Amino acid sequence: MPTFKRSPPRRSFLHLINPFLKMGLSFGLISLALFLKHIAAMATLVGGLLLLLSQIRVRLWLLLYGLLMLAVFTVSSGWLLGDWPKAAFSTLRLLAILLPTPILALTTPPTDLIRALQAARFPSFLTLSLMLIWRFFPLMQQEVQRIWEANQLRGINLSRRPEKLFSGLITPLVFQMVAYADDVTIGLQTRGYSPTAPRSNSQPSRWRMVDTYFCFGALLWLSLIGYLEWGG
Repeated sequence: MPTFKRSPPRRSFLHLINPFLKMGLSFGLISLALFLKHIAAMATLVGGLLLLLSQIRVRLWLLLYGLLMLAVFTVSSGWLLGDWPKAAFSTLRLLAILLPTPILALTTPPTDLIRALQAARFPSFLTLSLMLIWRFFPLMQQEVQRIWEANQLRGINLSRRPEKLFSGLITPLVFQMVAYADDVTIGLQTRGYSPTAPRSNSQPSRWRMVDTYFCFGALLWLSLIGYLEWGG
């Protein structure tokens, strides 16, 4: 009887980048987005983020829903402010703040993150905390999708009934996160986890040539943004 091997998930070049480099770039981009004041620089920042987003598989309905929400935000901001360029700039700033962390978190496997933190000699409790926080974002996205689909199976369309968002989405999401925290705690206790126990690493995280190329490209990108903002 023939056997079929399951194909491994598609990995983009972002999966190969050092987790520390991705985390530093994520925090740096979010901080930079708060200081930019020129729309050309902000558009360059968002354009680079969208290019990185193309390396991740995003469901079509989620992409369309995000575009719809951005359009509603832009139109409402422009109508209330009476300044459409300022409304467009506000939309770009919102994208620049929201996109970096999910993009880089979704492309960082937990094992790679743990190896990087162990290579930096971080305390065990800090390594575990950062790993759980980093993995919280894709987990939350998956739970939101499951809760949304469960509401649709019950005949409730939350996009057309915003008054049901709290009871139909936020409340079950909070309970799921609490249950996730309990499962993690029980799993650590049953496996005898101890933050003071010595640990070994058979595949330590190292700086590779692809990290150098990515760092060089990120510096060029940031330099272009800086020139458009302060050098023009």
